[in-house]
Amino acid sequence: MKKSFLFSKENKKIISILNPINLTTHTQFIGGCVRRAIEGKLTTDIDLATAYRPEEVKRILLKNNYKVLDSAIKYGSISTHSKNYKYEITSLRKDIKPDGRHTKIQFINNWLVDSLRRDFTINAIYCDKFGKIFDPVNGIKDLKNKKINFIGSPDLRIKEDYLRILRFIRFSLEYNSNIKNYNIIRIINNNIKFLKFISKERLFVELKKILELENFFNINNNSYFKKVISQVYKIKFFERLNRAEILNKKLGLNLNYLQLLSVLLVNYDKKNIYFSREFRLSNKDRDYLNFIYEQFKLLKNETYDYQVIRRQVYFYKKDLTLDFLNFIFCIKKEINLKTFIKYRLFIKKLKVPTFPISGDFLIKKGFKQGKKLGNKLESLRNSWIKNNFKLNLRNI
Repeated sequence: MKKSFLFSKENKKIISILNPINLTTHTQFIGGCVRRAIEGKLTTDIDLATAYRPEEVKRILLKNNYKVLDSAIKYGSISTHSKNYKYEITSLRKDIKPDGRHTKIQFINNWLVDSLRRDFTINAIYCDKFGKIFDPVNGIKDLKNKKINFIGSPDLRIKEDYLRILRFIRFSLEYNSNIKNYNIIRIINNNIKFLKFISKERLFVELKKILELENFFNINNNSYFKKVISQVYKIKFFERLNRAEILNKKLGLNLNYLQLLSVLLVNYDKKNIYFSREFRLSNKDRDYLNFIYEQFKLLKNETYDYQVIRRQVYFYKKDLTLDFLNFIFCIKKEINLKTFIKYRLFIKKLKVPTFPISGDFLIKKGFKQGKKLGNKLESLRNSWIKNNFKLNLRNI
């Protein structure tokens, strides 16, 4: 463990300042970063558990010139960052009367009790500043066997925080772990309706994490997980993922969460607009989905070809045009992989000059200001794009 990213210079520094020079362990790495280190993988998100109260953590960090974000201090968490890592430092705690959305907390000094309030065994593996592992609920064994086991009663864990339904699906996909315990399916089915009480922002963050999984396409082999995701997010075009998987595995394109979301969501029915509003997407994400939708809608009455590609490159630049090509490949089976590669190379090599005609140019040719002038400009621009950005000015 001492040779992993967990003990980089930046991480050693922060865990050192949160551990006084004595034999008592005050702060340990916990959760995903420890899992990644055990697996020999990397992450820039570092979680730490500490016996310090959050006010003391904040004081220590400020004293050592860290910028502090304390918006979650009432839940015992303080956030900060270094050049390469983001840190969330949470005080040891016990959850009191959780209701599925919120919980009251009690700060404690007991590492075992802190572990028992966590969701899954693989998320309750601690690592101290010397690289020594504390594994109170046998998380390493489950990690090795790729088993996603709740700590204690699955029913109680889910009732404490209904978002754990989606976290269970996420970790199951990540580790290609199939549900063999039908009791868990029953518990999920009984509690899934309560996800409506979880904030839409939290729900979308969890969907984003699912879509970003390296093993996301494992969902193709799990009809139950698809059913749950469809029920929660009202997305349904999972059959399109077969084509998306071709792009990822054969061409190594690694479609990002927004590209995959567009594949699952966008159709002719404006569902992306309602989705963006309901889950409070950022303006950037909303505009991206709108772009895919508007361009897809245009193709309802025309064929996707070089003319469409030229127009998109001219108006929307190459990155968005390449993204739309990815999308349309997943939607239209008549575009085979060979054609896709040909279109992709065309986009990358296409050089787009500046449209050579202006309104002043047409006025000098005898056109008058007004609607006819605008229509003529638009007609000439379309001809210019269609003819591979070439136009005979002498014929105007």
